[in-house]
Amino acid sequence: MNESIERRVFLKKDLFTINQIGKVCGISRSTILRLEKRGFLTPVYCNEDSGYRYYDCLCVTKIMQIRAFLDMGLQYDDIAEYYNSGGGTPELLEKLKQRIFILKRAYEEMNLRIEDKNHLTAEIINLPEYVCYAKEFSGLNTENRYNDMYNMYNELIKKGYKPHSSKPVFVINKRDDFLNGKYEDIEVNYICCVPVDPDCASEETVTFPACRVLSALYYGSYDNFRETYLYLSKKVKELGLKPIDYPRTMGLVMPATGQEINPDKYVTRLVLPVE
Repeated sequence: MNESIERRVFLKKDLFTINQIGKVCGISRSTILRLEKRGFLTPVYCNEDSGYRYYDCLCVTKIMQIRAFLDMGLQYDDIAEYYNSGGGTPELLEKLKQRIFILKRAYEEMNLRIEDKNHLTAEIINLPEYVCYAKEFSGLNTENRYNDMYNMYNELIKKGYKPHSSKPVFVINKRDDFLNGKYEDIEVNYICCVPVDPDCASEETVTFPACRVLSALYYGSYDNFRETYLYLSKKVKELGLKPIDYPRTMGLVMPATGQEINPDKYVTRLVLPVE
């Protein structure tokens, strides 16, 4: 042990026990030991006789930075990549970008319910890639979609797929009549899609690549959803956009969740992939 560390250990005025830093950082002793095992943390000094471990202020700041990364939604492998690369990689930046996208969408939806005002706005956004367990059905109304989505969700769980925790379920509505200013209550085909963990990708899953979309955010009952489709059509013409796929209803409320939310307070994002 070099002279400077010997002096610090002897004085012990700027070193802390594992219990002390655990208390100020709000984590357990076992968590600190796991951070050491992962290579994120190294004690300044370990007493060979007692086994006591001592840390300094830099160890505390390292722990707090790791906690901040975890709060951002990064995993330990992502954090290791950050440190090993000297401050980040394009892949890690893309993960943060997707995280920001998810948080922004969640903020917008929660804010609409709190304000409790009629709302319908359009914007161009970029959707990330989705790996989905998907099936096509045919039906007339929202209740059909609810039931089909619920049954399919139940099916994928039984098959062992892991639903993605931060990406919403959605329905691809195979219709384009609204682009001509019409929206009739007719039976149409639709594809129910449940995003799953990319590690679950198989022959039964479908990958929807990242794409640019015209998005209409709607607050209110699905009984008035016709106006949302026609509003989207109007914006397509105003902005001179060219649709390249069928529209998607993002964040469709599941039946169990729907029982806990007033139908007049549903928040729905209708998106149309465009060039």
